[in-house]
Amino acid sequence: MDRKSSDALGVTFTGSVTFNGPMFDIHDNQHVHIGVQMQEPGKQNAQPQEAPPEVPPLLDTPRARELWQKAIAEGWVNEQLRPLLSRSDAALLAGRIAEILNIEGWKPFEQLWNRKNMRQDYCKAMGKKEASELLDALKKKLR
Repeated sequence: MDRKSSDALGVTFTGSVTFNGPMFDIHDNQHVHIGVQMQEPGKQNAQPQEAPPEVPPLLDTPRARELWQKAIAEGWVNEQLRPLLSRSDAALLAGRIAEILNIEGWKPFEQLWNRKNMRQDYCKAMGKKEASELLDALKKKLR
């Protein structure tokens, strides 16, 4: 099948789709189409890459950058420091980093990740039984 780079390859669902990170849900029996643009091998992607976030000063110290590198290595955040965890688990990560860096409050993380109510996300995470496993990993890997 020969396609130009401007052609789109798509997937069609019967139902509405809710995307949450790499996962999605289909509901309400509506028709939904998701298209993917094909690219010729060897050509640069014409779409701009995600711009790195403006990191708040409290999260851009040498010690903070060391912690971010560890979080990237563990797969908790990407290279742009965007969390690869659920909202509540990302709040646990933020809580651990804040603890190490002696940061009070959630504002720097809310700024960095463009989120609100991270304290509520943290409380929600602490109510999950799986939280202790992630907290142990955070304490072990982020020192």
